[in-house]
Amino acid sequence: MGDGCDCSVSGMWGAAVSDLRDAAARAAVWQVIEQAAKARKDEAKAELLALEQGDTVAGKVNGQIVGKASWSKGRAKLVVTNEEHFMHWLRKNHPSEVVESANPAYVKALEKHHIDGVVIDGQGEVVPGVELQVGDPYLTVRREKEAEEIVAGLLAHGRIQLDGMRELTPKLDEAP
Repeated sequence: MGDGCDCSVSGMWGAAVSDLRDAAARAAVWQVIEQAAKARKDEAKAELLALEQGDTVAGKVNGQIVGKASWSKGRAKLVVTNEEHFMHWLRKNHPSEVVESANPAYVKALEKHHIDGVVIDGQGEVVPGVELQVGDPYLTVRREKEAEEIVAGLLAHGRIQLDGMRELTPKLDEAP
């Protein structure tokens, strides 16, 4: 072809294929890191199950807090156990809150009004056909603002590997 165009497959798509190969390689590398990180995180969280409910522990690297772990209370959720009773009560006492079904915002607001799991409306009346269910407590880990910088330092100094970390803080009995 005399138009000066190299229309061969390698000429036309070579750079794009190279870029795609690079992107595929990066995606695979980050996937390996992601899977290893998830496994290490799961191992650490399994150890944190020994933390007493209500307690919080700060994780430190070189004296800097990198994050905190604590038990969070289970989430409370209002569950309609008898739709007919609940809707009858709602139509009678709060008709403006009836849409095609109960107004989800109002049902959510009812979650805040209970005594020992018995749901009470704003006027102090027991709400029939619903109960408050509380989920199991769960462990939360929250990183501090400086965590990314601290972790970057650990990576830069080779203290993080795919199979785990080198000791983050010296043991008390090893101190000079």
